[in-house]
Amino acid sequence: MTGGLARREAANAGAHWIACAHPVPEQVWEEWASPLAVALVPAGHQWDAVAMPYDRLLAVMADMGPLAWKHAPVLVDMSCGRTYVFVPEGTAGAWSEPGTTAIGKGFWLVMSKPGARQSRVGQWMSPPDVITRLTNPVDLSAALRRTANDDPKPEES
Repeated sequence: MTGGLARREAANAGAHWIACAHPVPEQVWEEWASPLAVALVPAGHQWDAVAMPYDRLLAVMADMGPLAWKHAPVLVDMSCGRTYVFVPEGTAGAWSEPGTTAIGKGFWLVMSKPGARQSRVGQWMSPPDVITRLTNPVDLSAALRRTANDDPKPEES
C-alpha cells in the first residue's frame, strides 16, 4: 500500500470514528462539507476529553513518552491555545486534576475532518486513525501531577 493511500484510509477511518460519536453521524459529514469545514461533536458518548493549555500538554507528552501517544487523538484550538486529549467515556465525572478541564456530557467540541483542510479552531495535532486509542486517564493524571511545576500559568478548572 502506498503512503498516500494509507494516509487517506487512516484519515477516513478517523473521520468515521468521529462521526459515530454524534447521535446523527450524517450531520457531521454535512458540517464538514459546508464552507466552514468543521463539525460540532458531542463529548460523553464514546469519549470524554481533558482540556489543558498547549504548553502543559507538551510537558505531559514528554513525560509520558511517545508510545503513550501512538494512535491517541489530540485536538487543538489554536485560537486560544487549548488542547483536548481524548479519554474513555465517564472520565469527566470523576476528573479533578488542577489546571485542566474535564469535557463530558453536555459539552461539544469543534473538529476539522481528519485528512482534510484544518481550521485553527478544531485542528488535529494527532488525528484519530485506523487504530484509535483513548488516552489512559490514570496515566494522564499521573503525568499532570509530575509536570505540575513545569506549568508557569496553571489554568483554573
